Amino acid sequence: VCMNLLHAAHALGFVGSWITGWAAYSDRVRDLFGGDGERIAGFLFFGSPMRPLEERPRPILSEIAQSWESGDGPAG
Repeated sequence: VCMNLLHAAHALGFVGSWITGWAAYSDRVRDLFGGDGERIAGFLFFGSPMRPLEERPRPILSEIAQSWESGDGPAG
């Protein structure tokens, strides 16, 4: 669910982040949200970008992955 919310926000032009830090593991924080007996998976933050997003450098796919078909591997 969390990743789908982030994908939807990004598709609509918003920015977002899913943070799982110390607060997600804190019983006190959980209790403040009224989640007795529940666990927090993380916190989602959404907003509008202040500037166009920059694409990070991506590796060349052929340098980090390879394809194979049945019969190509050691198992035959």
